[in-house]
Amino acid sequence: MSRFKLFVFIALITFAFGVTLVGDALAEKVKNRIVGYTIKWEQVEVGDQEGHVVAAHESKGINTTVMGRTLPDGMLYRLPALYDGNLKTGVGSHVAAYSEYTDRDGDKIYSKEKGKFVGGGKGEGEWTFARGTGKFEGIQGKGTWISYSLNPTQWYVDWEGEVELPKK
Repeated sequence: MSRFKLFVFIALITFAFGVTLVGDALAEKVKNRIVGYTIKWEQVEVGDQEGHVVAAHESKGINTTVMGRTLPDGMLYRLPALYDGNLKTGVGSHVAAYSEYTDRDGDKIYSKEKGKFVGGGKGEGEWTFARGTGKFEGIQGKGTWISYSLNPTQWYVDWEGEVELPKK
């Protein structure tokens, strides 16, 4: 095969591969911070040890984009969750936690989290996007989070990972 034919063959393969990628989305690395506060906390003491509770709670906050362009800055944040842990030691876990992000247009992203609280007001875990509405329809992503309690009702979470929106 001549060099020219080889060059044309490689160029055609590269072009065909590029065309197949045009319709696909590319994942973007993102970093965000949520600053929030707990608006509702209802707990039941388990009784097996001092401070052990199961609680349903709801929090609200604002999500700030630190790195990435996929998600708009300033999305409203809401977290309904179930907690199982010890209030005296700060050790426990989110049995179920779901986040709702709402942008200025009312479009939403929903994610599911799991994690543990290790004491000292610190928690850590993983998140996965479940679905989106409007411009976020078809969103995918996953990553990790670390939370810090500032006091019993105020906290912040740093979360990062990869986010992917399908091209429309």
